[in-house]
Amino acid sequence: MAVHQPVAGIVLAAGESRRFGQPKQLLEWNGRPLIRVVVERALQADLSPVIVVVGATVEPIQAALADMPVEIIVNPRWQEGVATSVVCGIKALPEQVGAALFLLSDQPFVSVDLIRALVEKHARTLAPIVAPFVGERRANPVLFDRITFPALRQIRGDVGGRAVFDQYSVLALPWSDERILLDIDQPADWEQARKMKRRACRGE
Repeated sequence: MAVHQPVAGIVLAAGESRRFGQPKQLLEWNGRPLIRVVVERALQADLSPVIVVVGATVEPIQAALADMPVEIIVNPRWQEGVATSVVCGIKALPEQVGAALFLLSDQPFVSVDLIRALVEKHARTLAPIVAPFVGERRANPVLFDRITFPALRQIRGDVGGRAVFDQYSVLALPWSDERILLDIDQPADWEQARKMKRRACRGE
């Protein structure tokens, strides 16, 4: 069975969190900045290398990750849309990388188990794209095989990797934890995430 290794992690953290009103990458989650939590899980899942693309908030994120074995890439064109961060991340990858998993910096419920399941699904199938699905709803993070990298380098605007979904087949990874559908765009989302965490702590 052919297996592309290693699988890199690209954390997209360049946005300015305009709708939230403050850098959501630095919100505290379990006593640590949210960006650090996401990076920790990428590292624990053995993604290598782990690349963090920053833009609107550079120095505070660098400080939050100062002791972690990651590569921080500054996207000078972050205001042009998330596609520019995707391109920055792809261009920073070493040649030997077989696939890249794109993680968002505002998803506190993405687990090590989910990341590993996506990597294992790709290793068994070498599918161009592997994405988690909760029922019929696609979620993040999404894994892209290296065959998609040339197309990802060409995307533009405020669209992420889904810009190439019509060019490649997407293999679904069924996932039961609906919390991965939540990302933090507004203060109400953050409050919902905190409520979900409290319920989990109580075993509900």
